[in-house]
Amino acid sequence: MNVIVDTNILFSAILSPKGKIHDLLLNSETAFSFFAPVFLIEELEQHHVKLLQISGYTEDDVKFLKRTLFHHIEFIDPEIIKPESWIKGFEMTYDVDEKDTPFVALAIDLEGALWTGDKKLIKGLRSRGIELTLTTEELDELRNK
Repeated sequence: MNVIVDTNILFSAILSPKGKIHDLLLNSETAFSFFAPVFLIEELEQHHVKLLQISGYTEDDVKFLKRTLFHHIEFIDPEIIKPESWIKGFEMTYDVDEKDTPFVALAIDLEGALWTGDKKLIKGLRSRGIELTLTTEELDELRNK
């Protein structure tokens, strides 16, 4: 199954290297293929200082955690996402949070699911009958089936 990783998921995996999210990313290769838009790397860089402050980790620790997690994710250039996927993604997210459009568009394009901890996005999509998102608990259940 193709799973698109949202920035908040990677943020959580870095902050909790012994947690469920980190474990799912590192130990689910037989069940899932993980993808993300390439700019997720830039987004994490914008929050690098915040990651250091919240985690209490050293610069080297955070860099190591990022490299380890990035190794399990295939990063996709948003330019190769089909225009119709971008349009559908925007239509689904514009009134919830249009910043999530690239993640939703990639999920549509790869016929996958978006793994996110964004409760507003999950609720917004599901309230309209769009079952495109997975929570960490749902992904863990799928892995264990």
